[in-house]
Amino acid sequence: MHEYYFANYRLLVDDAISSDDSMEYLTDFGKVMPDTHTFTIHMGDEALLEQEYSDATAFPIVCTTERFNLHDTTDTWTFVSLMDEKSMKRNGKYVLTCSRDYSEMTLYISRQPYYEERIQRWLTPNIPISSAIRAACEAGMTMRDGMPLHASLVEKDGYGVVFLGPSGMGKSTQAKLWVEHQGADFIIGDRPGLRRINGRWIGFGMPWDGKDGIRQQKQVPIRALISLEQAPENSIRRLTKQEAMIVLLNQVMMPMWDDAAMTLLTPLMGQLASEIPFYHLKNLPNREATVLTREVICETCASERKPIV
Repeated sequence: MHEYYFANYRLLVDDAISSDDSMEYLTDFGKVMPDTHTFTIHMGDEALLEQEYSDATAFPIVCTTERFNLHDTTDTWTFVSLMDEKSMKRNGKYVLTCSRDYSEMTLYISRQPYYEERIQRWLTPNIPISSAIRAACEAGMTMRDGMPLHASLVEKDGYGVVFLGPSGMGKSTQAKLWVEHQGADFIIGDRPGLRRINGRWIGFGMPWDGKDGIRQQKQVPIRALISLEQAPENSIRRLTKQEAMIVLLNQVMMPMWDDAAMTLLTPLMGQLASEIPFYHLKNLPNREATVLTREVICETCASERKPIV
């Protein structure tokens, strides 16, 4: 088994899965962290794939994405690849079964070669399993004091700033501006993990990231969360707890299909909205936006007598 670590969780992956090119994103997360829970992914027998696929698809679909359908298979959750037959052949077919708390997973995949008429060659499928494994691990986080965010995370002088907002709102842009103008370290461009550990909110780089491909196995205490809106001029205001909750409801990656996970996640989001300052930044993509944001964060820390370290 290969060991990987993210957000103080350990991920054990069967050697046969770790060797697949589609799992290369995990290689930078091999440094040991103090872990509080282990997720384990086993390789299933490929001969059972068709039966597992048939059995799973007989159960209700509770979530669907471009890559997979998630079925409630009573005693387990089961992810099945979602593609037409042509794409299934090219990209491979898989089934990922998970225990109800996502601790134990079994992956069934087909690596049968296929003949590509266009180039007249036999090829081995490139199986896109990372999205299903990510979804399972993130759902497991929400049952264990963690939450994944649609956000970017930077570190400045030992504290973390999180930028939240819908796709295209400038999260990565603001993070890069902080690197350029504030000397910050860009930890992750999308989907950081947050956990409340010993009364402190900690932000973590995660193995999974979006278009920027920026992800570090680092952690940092969170000082502020910034909801972004593009505007013709820069302005910032602090949000109420109720406003912060609305932001979180839109930007936390929530396993809406899982009542048990949601029961644990909702009060955790309330704690975050109460304990960490939230701001709404109307901004231009310029240096002035970073200066304004940092000044406001510093003023809040000073007024609440919180050190920025």
